[in-house]
Amino acid sequence: MNETHSDSSLVAARRRLLGLALGGGAATVVAGALPASKAPRSGQPAEVAAVPPPAGSRHSDHIPNLTLLTQSGRPVRLYDDLIREAQVVFSFMYVRCNGACPASAAVMQDLRKPLREILGPNVRLVSFTLDPEHDRPEVLARYAGQFAATDEWACEPELAPWYFLTGTAAQIEQVRRALGYSDPDPVIDADRTQHAAMLTFGNDTTNRWGTLPVGLGERQTLAGVLRVLGVTPEQRYSHLPRPS
Repeated sequence: MNETHSDSSLVAARRRLLGLALGGGAATVVAGALPASKAPRSGQPAEVAAVPPPAGSRHSDHIPNLTLLTQSGRPVRLYDDLIREAQVVFSFMYVRCNGACPASAAVMQDLRKPLREILGPNVRLVSFTLDPEHDRPEVLARYAGQFAATDEWACEPELAPWYFLTGTAAQIEQVRRALGYSDPDPVIDADRTQHAAMLTFGNDTTNRWGTLPVGLGERQTLAGVLRVLGVTPEQRYSHLPRPS
């Protein structure tokens, strides 16, 4: 049965922005994921203030280096193969979702060409399934075929590669929480439709990370992502929307 995305996801999205500082059209991470000891227990409110990261830490230190499977069935190490010294855009989706997932996929597709053109070959898109038991590689490959991404390695040269990843339920849960896609309310957190309407993006080299909701529009989304992923002033600032 298809599942739909509820409007309460906007509330969950706002909660995910706790611990982030707004800047340049994107929410830039100023602290990594909360350690397990700092995570709110069931029934307790989320902490309002961000926990300062240890000196010298990187946001990617909180992302597990799990081996996951792509839509082509290839094993990849999440950090070593996709994040290390790269520029990445993450989203969560699942094939049987007919709510926010198609909108998120459309946003990712819109980003592929301009990000490749502006940032070069070191940028890639990554979508994690929230339904790993159903969304095995062959299912993800059929879904990715709608976006010319049946094979993550064989995309058109003007497009950024797009990886659709699956694994065990425990692995996906670990990744979801590490990237901050969780809610202190256990009922909301258990509803996977609540986690498919956001983008997370980062530059591992500069240790700049951010998140945005998918409903901002193509121009504003691109500007926000480039503000974080870009390295040169031209990349980071020249695409910001300007008053007409």
